Amino acid sequence: MPRTARTPDAAARRGNGRSAARRRTLRIAAAGLTAVAALTLTACGGSGDALKTHDAKHFDPAPQDAKDPAAGNGGTAPSGAGDSDGKGGGSKPSGQPSPEPGGNATGPDAEDTAANSGNGSADTGPHQPCDASRLHLTAAPLTRPVNHLLLEAKNTSGSTCDLYAYPFLRFDDDQAPVASFDDSKPQAVVSLAPGESGYAGVLTSSADGGGAHGHTRTSLSVLLAGRDGQGSSGGAAQVGLPGGSAYIDDSAWVTYWQSDLADATQW
Repeated sequence: MPRTARTPDAAARRGNGRSAARRRTLRIAAAGLTAVAALTLTACGGSGDALKTHDAKHFDPAPQDAKDPAAGNGGTAPSGAGDSDGKGGGSKPSGQPSPEPGGNATGPDAEDTAANSGNGSADTGPHQPCDASRLHLTAAPLTRPVNHLLLEAKNTSGSTCDLYAYPFLRFDDDQAPVASFDDSKPQAVVSLAPGESGYAGVLTSSADGGGAHGHTRTSLSVLLAGRDGQGSSGGAAQVGLPGGSAYIDDSAWVTYWQSDLADATQW
């Protein structure tokens, strides 16, 4: 049977259907390309874009070799790190003096201050030797030990002076001064600030009466030793004896000057 011929209307309808389908496909593809382009522009940093990243910060890694103070110590800052005013907790660079306990800094100025401070006074060096014009000298009897006098020297001047060695004592017109008791030598020179006193113990005669050439003396003169402990400083001072007299024999001696009364009376 002969093949049925297609009518023009049917062919036209089939062609129109394919054209419509092709157009729909092109529209979908175009819409997809438009969306992709919009996303691309957004990712590239449009204004107010939530996808925009923060500016990158410069990273300068510290060297991690054997010479790096922070290497291997958990990132501890090297010595000297801190604020510009030194309050960042780091130690001072080498060669810079560190404060001392109590907040005092060391250095040339601080050393000068420390050298002049002493015990609260700027005068810490050797003072002028004490002489009779600076002192008020007195002699008093002691009940213990027996046959002893106590010689007191009070600084009546306005400045500190030093008592050196021991006093040179002469009773009446004796040619030689009383011997010194060397076991009483102190470890330091006795310095007297204004109003302070130094002391010396004086054995006048043997307690058992065994001393020779004993006589009653009625006068006492005192000379003060110079800085070398030998020569005298200033003139002699006349000191009154308790009761006007004292019995002196060859066993008499005098201690070195002491800053403490108890030290002068312990022998």
